[in-house]
Amino acid sequence: MPSKLFSAEQVSYGAAPFTKVQLGYNSRAKCLNLIVPGSTKGALQVVSGFGDPEGPQVSLEGETCTIGSAVTARFINEAVAAEFATCLGFAPPAKVPETVPESAPCTPPARAAKSTVAMSSTPPRVKRAKLADIMEEPVEKKKKA
Repeated sequence: MPSKLFSAEQVSYGAAPFTKVQLGYNSRAKCLNLIVPGSTKGALQVVSGFGDPEGPQVSLEGETCTIGSAVTARFINEAVAAEFATCLGFAPPAKVPETVPESAPCTPPARAAKSTVAMSSTPPRVKRAKLADIMEEPVEKKKKA
């Protein structure tokens, strides 16, 4: 069987939304079919011409895949959406490996000297001078006459 089926949460064909449907891609006919469960009419061809130069553009954004200008499909998760898009011929952009830039040269750390250790410690507490030590002679009180 040349068709591959994908279950979609919602497919919008033009302005018509379809929920809980299947999308079938027929690789021999290069067309995408919409299969509505419970329908007696079978499948509806929604897009054709995949692989042609003027064929529909496929884009992928998270769980949503857009095919041409008329069809938008939302899937259960990103993995199913990516598998569907690659089946239609969508090639995700190549990831550029991130390189870690070299760090710029800098001044080497200073060596720890005894003077820097003394500077970083708390200074000693200053003692207040007593009034008696400052004065040479004691002040005499004047007597009242």
